[in-house]
Amino acid sequence: MSKENSQALAVTGEAIKTPIALGASGTIKMVSIDELMRFSRWIINSGMAPKGLPSPEAVMVIIQHGAEVGLQPMQALRGIAFINGRPSLFGDAALAVCMAHPSFEDKAESFDADKVVARCMMKRKGQTEVVRLFSIDDAKRAGLWGKQGPWSLYPQRMLTMRARSWAMRDAFPDALAGLSITEEVQDFKPLPKSNERPAASGIVLPDEQAIDITADVENAETSTDGEQAEIKW
Repeated sequence: MSKENSQALAVTGEAIKTPIALGASGTIKMVSIDELMRFSRWIINSGMAPKGLPSPEAVMVIIQHGAEVGLQPMQALRGIAFINGRPSLFGDAALAVCMAHPSFEDKAESFDADKVVARCMMKRKGQTEVVRLFSIDDAKRAGLWGKQGPWSLYPQRMLTMRARSWAMRDAFPDALAGLSITEEVQDFKPLPKSNERPAASGIVLPDEQAIDITADVENAETSTDGEQAEIKW
Protein backbone atom coordinates (compact mmCIF):
# COMPACT_ATOMS: atom_id res chain seq x y z
CA MET A 1 0.00 0.00 0.00
CA SER A 2 1.34 3.42 -0.92
CA LYS A 3 2.10 6.11 1.68
CA GLU A 4 -0.88 8.18 0.44
CA ASN A 5 -3.26 5.22 0.75
CA SER A 6 -1.92 4.42 4.24
CA GLN A 7 -2.55 8.01 5.34
CA ALA A 8 -6.06 7.93 3.88
CA LEU A 9 -6.79 4.66 5.70
CA ALA A 10 -5.61 6.16 8.99
CA VAL A 11 -7.80 9.26 8.61
CA THR A 12 -10.98 7.87 7.02
CA GLY A 13 -10.81 4.17 7.75
CA GLU A 14 -11.17 3.46 4.01
CA ALA A 15 -8.41 2.64 1.55
CA ILE A 16 -8.27 4.55 -1.72
CA LYS A 17 -8.55 2.07 -4.57
CA THR A 18 -6.24 2.45 -7.55
CA PRO A 19 -8.24 3.69 -10.56
CA ILE A 20 -8.68 1.15 -13.37
CA ALA A 21 -7.02 2.58 -16.47
CA LEU A 22 -8.43 2.84 -19.97
CA GLY A 23 -6.32 2.22 -23.06
CA ALA A 24 -6.10 4.59 -26.02
CA SER A 25 -9.06 2.85 -27.68
CA GLY A 26 -11.16 2.93 -24.51
CA THR A 27 -10.55 -0.70 -23.54
CA ILE A 28 -10.17 -1.63 -19.88
CA LYS A 29 -6.59 -2.15 -18.66
CA MET A 30 -6.50 -4.29 -15.53
CA VAL A 31 -3.19 -5.18 -13.89
CA SER A 32 -4.24 -7.01 -10.71
CA ILE A 33 -6.73 -9.56 -9.38
CA ASP A 34 -8.27 -6.80 -7.27
CA GLU A 35 -8.98 -4.71 -10.36
CA LEU A 36 -10.40 -7.74 -12.16
CA MET A 37 -12.70 -8.49 -9.23
CA ARG A 38 -13.90 -4.89 -9.05
CA PHE A 39 -14.61 -4.84 -12.77
CA SER A 40 -16.44 -8.17 -12.52
CA ARG A 41 -18.61 -6.81 -9.72
CA TRP A 42 -19.55 -3.84 -11.91
CA ILE A 43 -20.64 -6.25 -14.64
CA ILE A 44 -22.85 -8.22 -12.22
CA ASN A 45 -24.26 -5.08 -10.57
CA SER A 46 -25.12 -3.60 -13.97
CA GLY A 47 -27.66 -6.37 -14.49
CA MET A 48 -26.26 -6.85 -18.00
CA ALA A 49 -24.01 -9.86 -17.41
CA PRO A 50 -24.57 -12.66 -19.95
CA LYS A 51 -27.02 -15.32 -18.87
CA GLY A 52 -25.36 -18.07 -16.86
CA LEU A 53 -22.88 -15.82 -15.04
CA PRO A 54 -24.34 -15.56 -11.52
CA SER A 55 -21.34 -14.11 -9.69
CA PRO A 56 -18.27 -11.88 -10.09
CA GLU A 57 -16.11 -15.00 -9.85
CA ALA A 58 -17.88 -16.51 -12.86
CA VAL A 59 -17.27 -13.29 -14.81
CA MET A 60 -13.60 -13.43 -13.80
CA VAL A 61 -13.27 -16.96 -15.13
CA ILE A 62 -14.72 -15.98 -18.51
CA ILE A 63 -12.48 -12.91 -18.75
CA GLN A 64 -9.40 -14.98 -17.89
CA HIS A 65 -10.26 -17.59 -20.51
CA GLY A 66 -10.53 -14.77 -23.02
CA ALA A 67 -7.26 -13.14 -21.96
CA GLU A 68 -5.42 -16.40 -22.60
CA VAL A 69 -6.50 -16.36 -26.26
CA GLY A 70 -6.07 -12.62 -26.79
CA LEU A 71 -9.63 -11.35 -26.22
CA GLN A 72 -10.42 -8.11 -24.40
CA PRO A 73 -12.71 -8.44 -21.34
CA MET A 74 -15.92 -7.44 -23.11
CA GLN A 75 -15.00 -9.55 -26.14
CA ALA A 76 -14.62 -12.53 -23.85
CA LEU A 77 -18.02 -11.92 -22.25
CA ARG A 78 -19.62 -11.73 -25.70
CA GLY A 79 -17.79 -14.68 -27.22
CA ILE A 80 -17.22 -17.30 -24.49
CA ALA A 81 -19.82 -19.45 -22.79
CA PHE A 82 -19.89 -22.63 -20.72
CA ILE A 83 -21.81 -25.20 -22.73
CA ASN A 84 -22.33 -28.67 -21.28
CA GLY A 85 -19.73 -27.87 -18.64
CA ARG A 86 -16.99 -26.76 -21.05
CA PRO A 87 -15.74 -23.25 -21.90
CA SER A 88 -16.26 -22.63 -25.60
CA LEU A 89 -15.93 -19.90 -28.20
CA PHE A 90 -19.12 -19.27 -30.14
CA GLY A 91 -20.15 -17.43 -33.25
CA ASP A 92 -17.29 -15.68 -34.99
CA ALA A 93 -15.16 -15.38 -31.84
CA ALA A 94 -13.22 -18.57 -32.59
CA LEU A 95 -12.56 -17.46 -36.16
CA ALA A 96 -11.44 -14.03 -34.92
CA VAL A 97 -8.97 -15.66 -32.52
CA CYS A 98 -7.48 -17.77 -35.32
CA MET A 99 -7.30 -14.91 -37.81
CA ALA A 100 -5.57 -12.70 -35.23
CA HIS A 101 -2.82 -15.29 -34.77
CA PRO A 102 0.51 -14.11 -36.23
CA SER A 103 0.80 -17.33 -38.25
CA PHE A 104 -2.57 -16.96 -39.96
CA GLU A 105 -2.37 -16.58 -43.73
CA ASP A 106 -5.65 -17.48 -45.39
CA LYS A 107 -9.14 -18.98 -45.06
CA ALA A 108 -11.58 -20.15 -47.73
CA GLU A 109 -15.00 -21.73 -47.42
CA SER A 110 -17.36 -23.22 -49.98
CA PHE A 111 -20.51 -25.30 -50.14
CA ASP A 112 -21.39 -27.95 -52.70
CA ALA A 113 -25.20 -27.82 -52.92
CA ASP A 114 -25.39 -30.91 -55.14
CA LYS A 115 -23.44 -33.17 -52.77
CA VAL A 116 -24.49 -31.20 -49.64
CA VAL A 117 -20.91 -30.88 -48.41
CA ALA A 118 -19.31 -27.92 -46.65
CA ARG A 119 -15.59 -27.25 -47.10
CA CYS A 120 -13.25 -25.07 -45.07
CA MET A 121 -9.57 -24.38 -45.71
CA MET A 122 -7.28 -22.78 -43.13
CA LYS A 123 -3.65 -21.98 -43.87
CA ARG A 124 -0.75 -20.97 -41.65
CA LYS A 125 2.25 -19.11 -43.00
CA GLY A 126 4.87 -21.49 -44.32
CA GLN A 127 2.66 -24.57 -43.89
CA THR A 128 0.39 -26.61 -46.12
CA GLU A 129 -3.33 -25.94 -46.21
CA VAL A 130 -5.61 -27.69 -43.73
CA VAL A 131 -8.86 -28.67 -45.48
CA ARG A 132 -11.81 -30.18 -43.67
CA LEU A 133 -15.17 -31.31 -45.06
CA PHE A 134 -18.49 -31.96 -43.35
CA SER A 135 -21.29 -33.54 -45.32
CA ILE A 136 -24.91 -34.50 -44.91
CA ASP A 137 -23.74 -38.09 -44.44
CA ASP A 138 -21.46 -36.99 -41.58
CA ALA A 139 -24.37 -35.15 -39.97
CA LYS A 140 -26.65 -38.18 -40.29
CA ARG A 141 -24.04 -40.50 -38.75
CA ALA A 142 -23.69 -38.10 -35.82
CA GLY A 143 -27.46 -37.91 -35.35
CA LEU A 144 -27.49 -34.20 -36.19
CA TRP A 145 -29.37 -34.04 -39.48
CA GLY A 146 -32.96 -33.00 -38.84
CA LYS A 147 -32.28 -32.39 -35.16
CA GLN A 148 -34.63 -29.80 -33.66
CA GLY A 149 -33.14 -26.32 -33.58
CA PRO A 150 -30.46 -24.82 -35.84
CA TRP A 151 -29.87 -28.13 -37.64
CA SER A 152 -33.47 -28.03 -38.87
CA LEU A 153 -33.66 -24.28 -39.41
CA TYR A 154 -30.24 -23.60 -40.96
CA PRO A 155 -28.72 -26.92 -42.07
CA GLN A 156 -26.32 -25.41 -44.62
CA ARG A 157 -24.98 -22.95 -42.05
CA MET A 158 -24.51 -25.69 -39.48
CA LEU A 159 -22.61 -27.88 -41.96
CA THR A 160 -20.37 -24.90 -42.75
CA MET A 161 -19.74 -24.13 -39.08
CA ARG A 162 -18.85 -27.76 -38.36
CA ALA A 163 -16.37 -27.90 -41.24
CA ARG A 164 -14.91 -24.61 -40.03
CA SER A 165 -14.55 -25.78 -36.45
CA TRP A 166 -12.68 -28.91 -37.56
CA ALA A 167 -10.33 -26.85 -39.72
CA MET A 168 -9.68 -24.31 -36.97
CA ARG A 169 -8.98 -26.92 -34.31
CA ASP A 170 -6.59 -28.84 -36.55
CA ALA A 171 -4.80 -25.78 -37.96
CA PHE A 172 -4.70 -23.53 -34.89
CA PRO A 173 -4.70 -25.59 -31.68
CA ASP A 174 -2.21 -23.17 -30.15
CA ALA A 175 -4.45 -20.17 -30.87
CA LEU A 176 -7.55 -21.82 -29.37
CA ALA A 177 -5.53 -22.99 -26.35
CA GLY A 178 -7.87 -25.83 -25.48
CA LEU A 179 -11.12 -23.88 -25.76
CA SER A 180 -13.91 -25.80 -27.44
CA ILE A 181 -16.12 -24.58 -30.27
CA THR A 182 -19.73 -23.96 -29.24
CA GLU A 183 -21.17 -25.28 -32.49
CA GLU A 184 -19.65 -28.66 -31.62
CA VAL A 185 -20.09 -28.69 -27.84
CA GLN A 186 -23.77 -27.77 -27.95
CA ASP A 187 -24.42 -31.09 -29.71
CA PHE A 188 -22.68 -33.13 -27.01
CA LYS A 189 -24.79 -35.17 -24.63
CA PRO A 190 -25.12 -33.09 -21.43
CA LEU A 191 -23.23 -34.34 -18.39
CA PRO A 192 -25.29 -35.46 -15.38
CA LYS A 193 -25.70 -32.66 -12.85
CA SER A 194 -25.53 -34.81 -9.75
CA ASN A 195 -22.88 -33.96 -7.16
CA GLU A 196 -22.14 -30.58 -8.76
CA ARG A 197 -20.91 -27.88 -6.41
CA PRO A 198 -23.24 -24.83 -6.49
CA ALA A 199 -21.76 -21.80 -8.25
CA ALA A 200 -22.06 -18.84 -5.88
CA SER A 201 -19.82 -16.21 -4.34
CA GLY A 202 -18.18 -16.84 -0.99
CA ILE A 203 -18.45 -20.64 -0.96
CA VAL A 204 -15.33 -22.21 0.56
CA LEU A 205 -15.22 -25.86 1.52
CA PRO A 206 -13.41 -26.61 4.79
CA ASP A 207 -10.39 -28.89 4.61
CA GLU A 208 -12.26 -31.92 5.89
CA GLN A 209 -14.68 -31.65 2.94
CA ALA A 210 -11.96 -31.47 0.30
CA ILE A 211 -12.21 -34.09 -2.43
CA ASP A 212 -10.10 -37.20 -1.84
CA ILE A 213 -9.03 -38.10 -5.37
CA THR A 214 -7.51 -41.43 -4.27
CA ALA A 215 -10.76 -42.47 -2.65
CA ASP A 216 -12.70 -41.48 -5.76
CA VAL A 217 -10.44 -43.61 -7.94
CA GLU A 218 -10.76 -46.59 -5.59
CA ASN A 219 -14.53 -46.24 -5.51
CA ALA A 220 -14.63 -46.08 -9.29
CA GLU A 221 -12.54 -49.22 -9.61
CA THR A 222 -14.63 -51.17 -7.07
CA SER A 223 -18.03 -50.00 -8.29
CA THR A 224 -20.50 -52.92 -8.40
CA ASP A 225 -23.32 -51.26 -10.29
CA GLY A 226 -21.96 -52.42 -13.63
CA GLU A 227 -21.37 -48.89 -14.93
CA GLN A 228 -18.15 -46.93 -15.17
CA ALA A 229 -18.06 -44.25 -12.48
CA GLU A 230 -17.44 -40.70 -13.61
CA ILE A 231 -14.69 -38.81 -11.82
CA LYS A 232 -14.82 -35.02 -11.98
CA TRP A 233 -11.52 -33.32 -11.35
